[in-house]
Amino acid sequence: MGGLLPAINGENEMRFLAISFCALAMLPAVSNAQQATQSSGPTQTSASGPTVQAASVGFRANEVKVDASTKVTALPIRRHEGQDVALMVVGVGAMIVGALVGKTAGTIIIIGGAGMALYGLYNYLE
Repeated sequence: MGGLLPAINGENEMRFLAISFCALAMLPAVSNAQQATQSSGPTQTSASGPTVQAASVGFRANEVKVDASTKVTALPIRRHEGQDVALMVVGVGAMIVGALVGKTAGTIIIIGGAGMALYGLYNYLE
C-alpha cells in the first residue's frame, strides 16, 4: 500500500536539492534585500538603519585632511551588464532543466547551461 508521496530515490533527491538551492539563491533578489532604497521626500534628513561608518573598524581619516589626490574616484558605469546577468540566469535555468530531464540529454543540457553561465560570469567580471 503506497502512500501519497512516491519513495524518494537518489535521483529525485538530487533534483529536489538542486531546485531548492536555486530557490534559495533567488530569495534575496525577490525580497529586494540587496536593493538600495531611495527616499522620495525632502522631510527625511537622517538615514535609518546601519551605516558604513558605523560598521567600519579601525582608524578614520578626517575629511578635512584628505585632499582630492588621495580620494578614490568611482568606477565608470558599465554597459551591457544586464546581458551578462541574463546569460548567467539562463545558464543556471538550463542546468536546472537538464537536471530535471535526466540521462544523456539532461547531461548535455547541463553542460551547455554551465558553459553559458560561465561565459556570462566571465563577461560580468571583466
